[in-house]
Amino acid sequence: MAEALNTLPRPEPPARLAGFGRFWRRISPSLVPVLAVVTAIIATIPLMIITGGRGDVGKGLNIAGTAWAALLEGSVGLVINDVVSVDDFALLTQIAAADPEGVFDQSDLRRFSRSASDLVAVGVEQAAAYQALFAALPADLDAQAIDDLAASIETMRAVTPDTLRAMDPLLTELAELPPADTRALAESLAGFSSLTAEDRAALEAVAPSAAALDDATVLAWMMIVNEHGVIRLARLNERLDALEAAGIPLDGPEAGALLTLAGLQGGSDKARSVAQTYATLTAAGITGPTGLQQQVEIVRRLYDAGLLTDSNVIAAINNELPQALEDYLIIQRPGNRIIVAPASERAGIVWSSPDTVSEECKSSPGAESRPCVAYLALGQSAAMFFPAKLETMLVRATPFIMAGLALVISFKTGLFNIGGEGQLYAGAIFAVAVAISPQLRDLPTLVYVLLVMAAGMLGGFLWGSIPGALKAFTGAHEVITTIMLNYIMILLVDWLIKSTEPVILLDTTASTPRTPFVNPNATLPVFTDIPLWGFILAGIVLAGILIWRKRAAIALNRRLLIRPITYGLVVGIGGLFLYWSSVQNRLHVGFIIMLVSIFVVDWFINRSTLGFEFRTVGSNPNAARYSGISVRRSIVLAMALTGAIMGLTGAMEVSGVQKNMQPAFFAGLGFDAIAVALLARNNPKSMIWSGLLWGILLSGAGLMQTRANISIDTVKIVQALVLIFIAADAIIRWIWRIPATDDTQALTFTKGWG
Repeated sequence: MAEALNTLPRPEPPARLAGFGRFWRRISPSLVPVLAVVTAIIATIPLMIITGGRGDVGKGLNIAGTAWAALLEGSVGLVINDVVSVDDFALLTQIAAADPEGVFDQSDLRRFSRSASDLVAVGVEQAAAYQALFAALPADLDAQAIDDLAASIETMRAVTPDTLRAMDPLLTELAELPPADTRALAESLAGFSSLTAEDRAALEAVAPSAAALDDATVLAWMMIVNEHGVIRLARLNERLDALEAAGIPLDGPEAGALLTLAGLQGGSDKARSVAQTYATLTAAGITGPTGLQQQVEIVRRLYDAGLLTDSNVIAAINNELPQALEDYLIIQRPGNRIIVAPASERAGIVWSSPDTVSEECKSSPGAESRPCVAYLALGQSAAMFFPAKLETMLVRATPFIMAGLALVISFKTGLFNIGGEGQLYAGAIFAVAVAISPQLRDLPTLVYVLLVMAAGMLGGFLWGSIPGALKAFTGAHEVITTIMLNYIMILLVDWLIKSTEPVILLDTTASTPRTPFVNPNATLPVFTDIPLWGFILAGIVLAGILIWRKRAAIALNRRLLIRPITYGLVVGIGGLFLYWSSVQNRLHVGFIIMLVSIFVVDWFINRSTLGFEFRTVGSNPNAARYSGISVRRSIVLAMALTGAIMGLTGAMEVSGVQKNMQPAFFAGLGFDAIAVALLARNNPKSMIWSGLLWGILLSGAGLMQTRANISIDTVKIVQALVLIFIAADAIIRWIWRIPATDDTQALTFTKGWG
């Protein structure tokens, strides 16, 4: 039967689907890393629904959307926000209309700003409970009395009202004794399991009412007296009377509201304010305070910016706001902030300066004007780009790209190098030793910077050659030796910086252990130090070199000019864009070194004789040895060159970013580099995208946590999932229906323990 079914003709898929299938089979294998990232992001959405949304799918999806939008804004500076309109203040107008005096001025605005914020923090349900509580309490009860009641609820519930009432005669008699005698008596009886005749006689002598009580009751009550004291218990009875007079049972909701009031900062005064605000909102028909709070804060920002001036808020909204919206594009930012731009320009740039009305774009007096945000109006929204966010992300991503690139060399040689961390420290300590040297202080900047970079490469080269030599000549596996060498170098650097007898690299004037700051002419120049014509010249030179190399082919086909000219334009325009984006003066020329290193390593691995030998050793050491390649030399050189690039990375961080060195300087960068190289699948040209992803995740994590109120560890979960999906790419191939290819062996790092 089964054989018969298999022989039946199968229906052909529609032509469009068949064409898409062929297209997908052709391009999908190269998209595995991208799809791994997409799958990891999608996989975190159920986690956010469970943790943040508490099972509420709608709320969880909203949290996920907010989180990933914040990640995008915090890393590359791209975001879409709403534009302020007159309709955005309907709730505020509604509140003002419900005001019995018919006037809502700026003092009311400030009051509502505070009370609405308190109401959002407390919550609507709790505010309703406070409203019921204050309705039940006597109107003449002052704030201190209410706070005292709130502080007593927990104790009254623990002791129980019946016990307090029954103890009242005993407490009255004990109150006539000196406090020290009462305390001594209670301490002498507390904790006993039985009462002797002498103890009972002593107690009845000062408290005759104890004669009517059995031993167990006497001992239990005296334990309560010992724990709380006679005076406090007497006050509890008085407060219990007050609750009963107000008709508030100790197990009722009003008493529960009192109990929460005890932990409320601001006590009964804040609770009363919240209750009054809730009553005002309820009377005006407003059910949620969050929208009102946002409107109040935006109006306050408009007053601060001078766009509203009338002291009557509603008059200002009705009369002045329409004109302000005609003159300005007012973009609402998270945190109830605004960015103001000319309405006549639907696209433009807001520059940071001391006199700007946009809070996010204010700079200190005397600071030069720089681009704060580029914007494009999209109807009732505006797309914005904050260059400072992109600059920060590029600075953070550069060392990940460089470190991952370094590992490509050893991985291609079949060596699983886990020593990147130690090699980073080795390069950085060599570099900082040269960069802080007083004897070299007067060197020209170009010479000095090259010397610092060379020192970093030398330190990494030497440290990387050690596990290479151990592997080549003793067979010691590089995983073990590199891990141990990591500890040795990290602790050696720690000692060199912290040592006080003798002082080696410690800055004795610093409050925390660190080296002195590097000499000014030993720091890597930033992009804004490069003249604008330098980027244009770089593009022209690159295009000229590429055209010269292909001159023979171009003479036959002029269309081949398109690619080198395009590369030249990308370099020139890209450099100018990065120059414009360097608003914090943090993006250094190490970014250019990183780009050059990618092409150098790619050429070395794929085009050079030595790179071919490394790849051959990595694929089959026995075949390499049989063909005359020195396996030992390849192993030592591969580890040493990996260390050299790692050392260069450390030197760039010291010279271009931190300007000094501290213990625990790199915080796991060498280990993250393994993940970056894994994500790039050991392809040098893919390393930039892999490192940028790592930079995006790390740079946007803080804003992601703040905006969506989720744990920053979510980013680490995404990183872990990406690695799982890349390492076990069969999962991705199954989910996205990607056919198997011959490159599945590209991630084989090591050939075993031999």
